[in-house]
Amino acid sequence: MDGNFQLIAHLEDLIADHGPIPFSEYMETVLYHPEHGYYCRELNPIGSRGDFYTASSLDPAMGQLLAGLFERMEAHIPDFALVELGAGTGLLARQILETRPFPYVIVERSLPMRERQREMLRDFDIEWRDDLPEDIRGCVFSNEFFDALPVRRFTLKNNRLREYFVAEGLVETEGDPSVPVDLPLLAEGAVADISLDAREWVGRIGRSIDVGYHLAIDYGYLERELFRRTSGTLMCYLDHQVDENPYAHVGLKDITAHVDFSDLIEFGGRGGLKTRGFCSQREFLVDLGLLDLIAALIERGDPASIGRVQALKTLLLPPMMGDRFKVLLQRKGILEGDLGCFRDGGV
Repeated sequence: MDGNFQLIAHLEDLIADHGPIPFSEYMETVLYHPEHGYYCRELNPIGSRGDFYTASSLDPAMGQLLAGLFERMEAHIPDFALVELGAGTGLLARQILETRPFPYVIVERSLPMRERQREMLRDFDIEWRDDLPEDIRGCVFSNEFFDALPVRRFTLKNNRLREYFVAEGLVETEGDPSVPVDLPLLAEGAVADISLDAREWVGRIGRSIDVGYHLAIDYGYLERELFRRTSGTLMCYLDHQVDENPYAHVGLKDITAHVDFSDLIEFGGRGGLKTRGFCSQREFLVDLGLLDLIAALIERGDPASIGRVQALKTLLLPPMMGDRFKVLLQRKGILEGDLGCFRDGGV
């Protein structure tokens, strides 16, 4: 067992006091403990010196194209504002606001991340909040927010649902589910990573929006694909290397799970959100004009432009982020309008 020894000691004390804890509680503590959690460290986890890249750290195109989408939304929503969930370093927000200024709110729980965002966005008027505002008129959006929420892990053995817990010594064990959960599509022997926090968040987003949209960009699947995976979708990132062991390098690496977009659709619907469209990131960015941007860069032909084209391939090509990442757009209190994307609206 290796990692942040203070965090490990805290986890061991927690288990000694309460017995084995659900994996979701372990993941929550490892990522968000206020002193020792992965996202609460002074080290920046994003970018070439961190553990993983995001779309905004590769190229400003995502922010520029999103700004155009938000401008089309703004055209038919008076007093339009943006609310970004978990804004990372603030780079995506800066890329959006440099393209087109909007009233902007960031919901961020990590204090070190807030400080990075304040530095990145010092030239813009931003409001930081611990939770969602009420009566939002505009768009609540996120890029890689839901994948970082804690998940409970379930498996089906002998047609019996079992849940994974973390026991003394940070060893994984099984037991009867500690919460009621219905997973009719889970195959025998497969593992399902379920975020009850994601269900709660998307419901709250729906209830917080008066008129507007919810846009979620993340890697994940619909349930019919998600529940076929024998080992689940849990992934860990350290120094841009991927592994599936969340009990090594405790507190020093990221832990994520693929998003269940069926959950976001269903529980968003319970909060009043109607699905406007669901597609791959590749289809979404092509609709918003990414191919035109790539063509213009190729025509310029200078080294910087060609370098950007290579970065944009990562966002676009299916084996990379193009098909692994999905985009969900939901709406509330607003009629359908041409946004330049999701023209067929299919799921």
